[in-house]
Amino acid sequence: MSSPSAPGALRGGDVTSSTSTSLYPERPGESRAFEAETVTSFPTKSTESRDAYLDNAKYWLILIVVWNHSLQDFLRGVDRYELREWCGGDSVNVLTHQHARTVYLALNAIGMPLFTAISGYCSRGWLRAAREDEASAAHLLSRVRGASSSLIGTFVGWQLFYMAILYYDVTPAQFWAPIGITWYLLALFMWRTSILVLGGLRDRYILASSLFMGLFVGFTDTATTANGMTFFDLQRIFAFSPYFFFGLLVVKPKYLEQLHDTPYSRRAPPGFITLVVTYVLLYIGMYGTGTKCFDEAQRFIWTIEPYGTSEIYSPFLGCLYRIALYAATCVVGAAFMAIIPSESQMYTALGQRTLYCYLLHILLLRGYDKLMRWTWNDAPLSFRIVASGLWLPLIVSHLTLSPYMNVFKCVVEPDFSSLWRSSRTKSVL
Repeated sequence: MSSPSAPGALRGGDVTSSTSTSLYPERPGESRAFEAETVTSFPTKSTESRDAYLDNAKYWLILIVVWNHSLQDFLRGVDRYELREWCGGDSVNVLTHQHARTVYLALNAIGMPLFTAISGYCSRGWLRAAREDEASAAHLLSRVRGASSSLIGTFVGWQLFYMAILYYDVTPAQFWAPIGITWYLLALFMWRTSILVLGGLRDRYILASSLFMGLFVGFTDTATTANGMTFFDLQRIFAFSPYFFFGLLVVKPKYLEQLHDTPYSRRAPPGFITLVVTYVLLYIGMYGTGTKCFDEAQRFIWTIEPYGTSEIYSPFLGCLYRIALYAATCVVGAAFMAIIPSESQMYTALGQRTLYCYLLHILLLRGYDKLMRWTWNDAPLSFRIVASGLWLPLIVSHLTLSPYMNVFKCVVEPDFSSLWRSSRTKSVL
């Protein structure tokens, strides 16, 4: 998976935020979007507050993304060890590896979908800008420039980097085919800028349109590039768009406020129970009634390719499965948010630096995997599963979330302000 987590206005290293992540709605006169001498429609607060609840959620979600990629490397190693073919079953440590695969699929269903929804929730400033009767062209332009710098600029840099270090895996190199985690930078830019066009519609029509595109794209054979990768990763961008617009339009501050105010002892147990039941059902579905194809299930959750066409009814069955996936991710997403503490924790501040972890963690995980293959290729699987399932994701996530990663600021948060003509307006994006 590419995860699959990612940026808003990326000043501050936050993967999801646009400007502020405050849980509560702003009072009149507190728009966070714009500060200017001549434009007074969008005043801003001099300081921005953050909400510990959302930062806690983003911390755990980015940890899930790292854990997910770490397990992915472990399972690839298992496949090499077992010489497992496509849709083949495990031949050693069967029960352990089946549970590892089930955990991996569950993390895929929680991590990026919920991160995308939170990105949508944190993009409400874009919707206000699109719907403001007195919205100034300078304000909208400021947002697009900020997104172009923080998202497209970062995408270009990291895409070129991956094209260089993975040249033999992606040859012939195709710039317009996102490699690995870069797809989310491109996706978030497209989702946020589309708000400026779709914002004039009623909420239900925007949500219905995104849901329609998320389902309909599976019936289409989107273009692939010469190296076999998908052009702009359009399948995944459209398939994930309902999560983004759900967070933007359906998740209201008052709902999170109610969840925030509910005692943890009342909301956490139902959340834990729901997650455990979901895991059990997933395991039974995969292995309790005959082994299902793990490889197909993995690619289905990734939503990176069209529905199957082996039978005349296959595309329609795939569409029904995707509807079920959307429903399931909403349920487990709500359950996950229910177990997130509302108060500030020792890790809360790390939730503000998710962009650094998102972009850097994959290098450390892949580096560790290659190092093990060169130096200890016959390491026992028991060691590998403990490493990949426990201490490696913890070490990598906290290392890449630490302030020491500021040394990579020039490539994680590149500053392209010098590209724009100077004006009397000042963007806080």
